[in-house]
Amino acid sequence: MRPLILSVLFLCAACDDKSISLGRGAPPDARLLADMYTWECTSAEDELYEGVFAYQLSLEYAPDGLEDRELPASGCTRGLDLFPGDAGGNGLDIPDVDSPGWATADINGVLDHVTDGFYYDNVFDNRSGCQDAAELLAEGTTLSDAGSFSGATAPSPGSLEDVALVGTVDEETGIPFGSEVTATWDAHGWDDSFVQIRREKDGALVESVTCATDEDGSFTVDDDVWSLLSGALEVDVTNLYVGFQVDGGSETADGQQILTSTRAMHVAVVQD
Repeated sequence: MRPLILSVLFLCAACDDKSISLGRGAPPDARLLADMYTWECTSAEDELYEGVFAYQLSLEYAPDGLEDRELPASGCTRGLDLFPGDAGGNGLDIPDVDSPGWATADINGVLDHVTDGFYYDNVFDNRSGCQDAAELLAEGTTLSDAGSFSGATAPSPGSLEDVALVGTVDEETGIPFGSEVTATWDAHGWDDSFVQIRREKDGALVESVTCATDEDGSFTVDDDVWSLLSGALEVDVTNLYVGFQVDGGSETADGQQILTSTRAMHVAVVQD
C-alpha cells in the first residue's frame, strides 16, 4: 500500500467564515470517495473494455474520528465497510455547509446531506452506460462550497482495459457458495487493487470479505476465502467486485486533513 502524500490546500481560514476549528488531531477528518461501477462493454471495433454504468460520490466528516476503510495490506479481512452509508458515530455536519458542490471536467452537481457528517450524490446509474473510466474523470473530482474542504480533489483514475471472470457466475445469483472463481484484469496507473465478495439479501449487505491482490493481475476466490464466510446465512446474491483505487489527500489551512480516493469496481452481478 503506497503511503498517502498530503498536499496543502492554500485557503485562508481567517478570511473564510466557513472554516472549521475542529479536527486538528492526528487522524484524518474527512474522506471523499469517487466511485465508478463498471461492466464489460464492446467498442465499435468489437474490442472488449470496461465501461462505467454508475458513478457515485460520498463525503464523510468526522473530525479526529473517521471510520477506518483502509484496504488490507495483504490477505483477506471480514466485514470491511468500503461503501459508507453514514459517517459513523463521530460524524458531524461541516459547519455552515448545506450541500457541498462537486465538479469534474465535464459535469457537476451537489452532494445531498444524508445524516450527521455524511453527504452523497448518486450522479448516474445508467444500465446501458459504457463510458470509459479514464475519460469520465480525466481531471478528477473537486469539491466546492464545502467550507475548508473546498478545492479538495479525488485524483484522476488509472486505465482499466479488461476484467474477466473464469468459473461459475450466475447472472442473477452470482457465485455458488464454495465455487472457485478466478478474476484477471488489465489495469494500469492505480495505487491498489482488491476483490470483495459481497453476500446480499434484498439489496442489503449480509456479510463480506475483502482481499488484497498482487500485481500479477489475477486473484482466485478459493477455499481459504470461502472459509471466512458462512454458507448457513440466507442470501439472494453472492456478488464479486474487482476493484481498483488511486488515493490522494490534502491538508487545509486550518489543519484539517481530508483523504480522497477514486475507485473503479467491476461488478459481477448488476442488480436492478
